[in-house]
Amino acid sequence: MSCKYYIFFLGCMTFIFSTFCSPYKAQNKTDITRENLEKKKQEIDDIIKAYAAINKFNGTALIHDQHKTIFERSYGWQNAEKKILNQNNSIYQIASLTKSFTALTIIKLSEEGKLSVKDPISKFIPKYPRGNEITVEHLLTHTSGIYEPLRNKDYFRLLHTGEKISRDQEISFFKDEPLDFEPGTQFSYTNSGYILLGAIIEKITGLSYENAVRKIILNPLKMTHTGFDYPALKSPDKTVPYAYLSKTKQEKTEIWNPELTRSAGQIYSTAQDLYKYYEGLRDYRIVSKESFKKVTTPFLSGYGYGWFIDDLYGKKVINHGGNIEGATSYLAMLPEDDICVILLNNITSKKLEKAGNTILAALLNQSYDLPKPKKEVAPDDSILKKYAGNYELSEGNVIHILYDNGRLFLQNNNEPKVKMFAESNDSFFLQDDDSEITFIFKEGEKGVITIKKGLSSKTGEKQ
Repeated sequence: MSCKYYIFFLGCMTFIFSTFCSPYKAQNKTDITRENLEKKKQEIDDIIKAYAAINKFNGTALIHDQHKTIFERSYGWQNAEKKILNQNNSIYQIASLTKSFTALTIIKLSEEGKLSVKDPISKFIPKYPRGNEITVEHLLTHTSGIYEPLRNKDYFRLLHTGEKISRDQEISFFKDEPLDFEPGTQFSYTNSGYILLGAIIEKITGLSYENAVRKIILNPLKMTHTGFDYPALKSPDKTVPYAYLSKTKQEKTEIWNPELTRSAGQIYSTAQDLYKYYEGLRDYRIVSKESFKKVTTPFLSGYGYGWFIDDLYGKKVINHGGNIEGATSYLAMLPEDDICVILLNNITSKKLEKAGNTILAALLNQSYDLPKPKKEVAPDDSILKKYAGNYELSEGNVIHILYDNGRLFLQNNNEPKVKMFAESNDSFFLQDDDSEITFIFKEGEKGVITIKKGLSSKTGEKQ
């Protein structure tokens, strides 16, 4: 799952382009001199360190500009417990960036005449409810209206297990739910559509999703460090996933079950392999220029076939990212300038897209702001006392907000209380933690608390 943030395989964003010439000729941009290059490298390093300082960057960055890699560096821990630092060849889960691989595989099959994006999905998945109304293109563009499986409690529970799940069982978590809207009328980012695209790939090719993507994309581009089953990966370069990581705190998290993320978010890779992916897209080595133009043409809400297409600083930016617990990815490409930004993290970070856009601003000589540590303010005591009370987030899960001597404290059920720090009159944070706590109190209505931590968001009314 701006931040186009898509829980699961979501998505932050990535950038690509639709018209690209090889060899590349820079337009409206002077060649990078050695002196300017060193300044840009230092600027990029400063940007990343600013995000690392607020515990929102822990991973690898690779920046390409005008047919050369101008920056490749790694930050933080690959394995904090064992004191192993991230390296440029570290392997990360890329989550929703997987969707671009799924879409590209579908378009390649379309080029080969094995399907049309206008085909109803009932052609490949018989008896799928309303499958004669939902097209392959609806799945590619998140306009099918199909239910999001993360809303299913059993699905979410199984994500945190290693249980074997068949493709049919995976589809059953959303298949019989009513559509959220009529196909083709709205955009709603979901993982279900890309799960179905994986099933269609398997039906057409007679191969597993993994083997089909290897045959069509990974092998031709020699992406030898990219794979699909992260829990089974045995490599000294494998990163440990963290929900939160700072100098004094380490919160490891479980790897999500790839049997459930599959064609919506199961791929892992390295920055170097994703750079090969970029080159393959840029040089039309997988699909033709005409097909790639279709892939990167926005449908509804700026989404094409597996990519977001945006306008940034007057440039066309084709992009996608990914975010699951303990892993965040971001890949951005600008066609007219031959720029590619690849950021991979082994932490949950909702700031990676912002970091990438800031790097793009530096490369394009645009102004930008660097993140700063949160600062505490002092709301009036009457405001703090108003928030004090009990809030039921779910059945049996009660959050206590306690007022004591001019401060608020948070207590989860009967756990020890934790001091809260006000960032504004209605927004609070915790020390050395990425929790965000907000209050909404409207006249005549019950007060509401929302607690966001990592990818989770919980809301409860004051009792």
